[in-house]
Formats: sequence, structure tokens, C-alpha cells
Amino acid sequence: MKYGKMAARWIPCFFYYRPARFDMWLGKIAKTEIVLNDYFLLLLGVYFLLGVLPQALLLFISVAWHEVCHALVAYRAGLPPKSLELFPFGGVARFSVPLAFYPLKEAWIALAGPLGSFGLALLAFIWRRLTGIEADWFSFFLQANLVLGFFNLLPGLPLDGGRLYRAWRTFQVGAGQATWEGGVLGQFWAVILGFGGLVGFFWGIIDLQSVILALFLFNLAATEKEAWPYLFWRQFWRTRYGKGEGILEEARWLAASADQPLGRIVRRFRPGKHNLVAVLDGQGKICGLVGEREILHALLEGRWAEPLEKLLR
Repeated sequence: MKYGKMAARWIPCFFYYRPARFDMWLGKIAKTEIVLNDYFLLLLGVYFLLGVLPQALLLFISVAWHEVCHALVAYRAGLPPKSLELFPFGGVARFSVPLAFYPLKEAWIALAGPLGSFGLALLAFIWRRLTGIEADWFSFFLQANLVLGFFNLLPGLPLDGGRLYRAWRTFQVGAGQATWEGGVLGQFWAVILGFGGLVGFFWGIIDLQSVILALFLFNLAATEKEAWPYLFWRQFWRTRYGKGEGILEEARWLAASADQPLGRIVRRFRPGKHNLVAVLDGQGKICGLVGEREILHALLEGRWAEPLEKLLR
């Protein structure tokens, strides 16, 4: 990797190795590196073998423009991405700081991609009306941008719609929980896409590309879900104990049965509130109160599966 990065300064386009992956480094715009994902390379290779190279190039242009729109708004928002990795359905921007901590900026950055795709499709439509072009490749370009825009608006991570959903939910439940929910939704849409692809392939309507895309999307959504504990704890400590000693913020009451594991309860905490848990017995009566500090200390000791009643004095 060390020598690969050194060579990247001199060679405009080359392959470098990462564990079980080969990605193509396309270049660097300002502070952002542009990388072509290996799945995108595979898809472009399939298009080439099928003799539809113009469609492959048009797909690349559409995806690249989609991501450039994200990057432009990100720079405008003061959050330049470190890298942009291009996938068949869009791309993933990687930032120096978690974008989930800036929900309003994340919403604008996420919305820029679909709007850019729709804008490009509109320009293509106007150009076709003015020139009368009816070529198959031109229709493909228009449809590709429309599909790219609408598909990315699905509310599930890592799609742009999932980032819009996370930005909205972050104000209500915090970045960690919102990320977990967005990952679940992303996996849901991946299952729907995969099932629909299998049915379409069985009836001879479409090929297996949508199934491969569904598996890929499911894996990325699972990766997004894995980030929720990190996002939760980082936001929690920043908003709770990073303000110094003094009057605590508004309290938030929760109620849980005595046998509930601590790991499940903490997911209901909100970073902007001081969380207090009322412990309920089998008849629904309050049998004690537990503060968030007690639960957090227990979690730091690895007692995630311990029932809540163990913390009652």
C-alpha cells in the first residue's frame, strides 16, 4: 500500500491491491480521491463482453456526475470528502468526521445526488426533443439517470434516501439508533430487490444483475449497521459529559421490565437527554429507579446481557 500510494502520484490510472479486492484509482480532485469499486469494474467488463461498451461508458458518466454533485455540496458545507468510491448504483463518500453528527448538512449532501441525476436526465430529454435523436444509447443514458435518481431515494442506508432518513431520525433518536434503523431499511430493500430480480429472471424479463446488486447492497447496509455503537457512544459522551460539571439537561424517563438486558435498554437512550429508567415488576409496578451512569458503568464492564434488576440496590 505504501508504494502503491506513492505511485498514485505519478500514474493517472492503475490497480492497487486491498484484501480480496481490486479497485481502480481514477485520480484526485482537490482533496478528494476518486476510486472505482471492483464491482463496478466487473459490471463494466460484462458490458464490454456483451458488446455494449457505449452503455458502460454512459453508466460511468451518470454515476460519476451523481457523486460529483454530492462532493460539490459537501465542499460548500465545509465537509470535503476524503474519497469517493463509485458503485454501480451510486457511490460512497468517506469523510474525516462522521457525517451523521451534522444531520442538516448530511441531508443537503444526500439530496444533491438524486437532484443532479434528475437534472442530467432532464437535459438529455430536452436535447432529444430539440435534435430528434432516437438512438438506443441516448435512451439508455436518460433512463439510467432516472433510475439512478429514484433508486437512491429509497429510505435505506447506504442509499441517499437512507441518509435523508438518518438525518431526520437523528433529531429524534440520535445518530446511533438512526444509523441502525437506516441499515435495517437498506437490508429490507435489498431483499425486495433480490426477490424481484429472481422472479424477473425466472420469467425471462431481466437478467441476474439486480440479484447481484441486491447482495452487494445488503452487505453495505450491514456494514452501515455495524457503525451504530460507535456513533452512539461518540455522540453520547460529546453531548453528555463534554460540557463540564453543572446543571444537567432535561431528564428523559424510560420504563423497562426488570428482566430486560442492559444492552437493549441503552439503545433507547438519547444523547441530548439525561436518561432515567423506571424498573417494572411482573405486574407493571415500579420497583426501583436506575440512572444512566449506573447502566453505562455496567456496560463498560462488559455486562451487556445482565438484566436490569441486577442494578437495583
